[in-house]
Amino acid sequence: MKQLFRNAILSATLLLGLVSTGLAQGPMGKDFGIGLTLGEPTGVTARFWLSKQNSWDLAAGASYLGNPHIQAGYLWHYNQAFNSRIVSIYLGVGGILGFGEKGKVVIINRRKVDSWYFDDGNDGLLVAARGVAGLQIIPRNTPLDIYLELNPILGLTPDVGFDALVAVGIRFYP
Repeated sequence: MKQLFRNAILSATLLLGLVSTGLAQGPMGKDFGIGLTLGEPTGVTARFWLSKQNSWDLAAGASYLGNPHIQAGYLWHYNQAFNSRIVSIYLGVGGILGFGEKGKVVIINRRKVDSWYFDDGNDGLLVAARGVAGLQIIPRNTPLDIYLELNPILGLTPDVGFDALVAVGIRFYP
């Protein structure tokens, strides 16, 4: 299972690196940033800028249940939303892969919302579609970006369900 997780991270990183056009559009005119994320998942995050309005986002780490978790998304940045060069918002779509024996599925029906945990006794795989809504701060004259993100997700396997994840993080652009 750990080898599968490592291969998934390596493949996603290589793919995102290949689609980067080399147009430096991030903080300080750089197109690649790496940093830390807290929340869901807690771990490492990277951003690959394609233009001033678009980027790829990747995060890998542990979910709050302790299972390995990797997510990626394509983002559209709205840099003029606050009429500021420092604060902007972004929206995006992507996916999540979770690995391990335990997972969380939120079931919504007409009468109530249920949240339950599953443990299937096997090395389970969670696959989910991910929406992204974020607020980004790029302080002037620094190679950093700071973000707060809300990710509504639609679980596809092992069961269908809905949840919302929150993350905050910082990235450095070397």
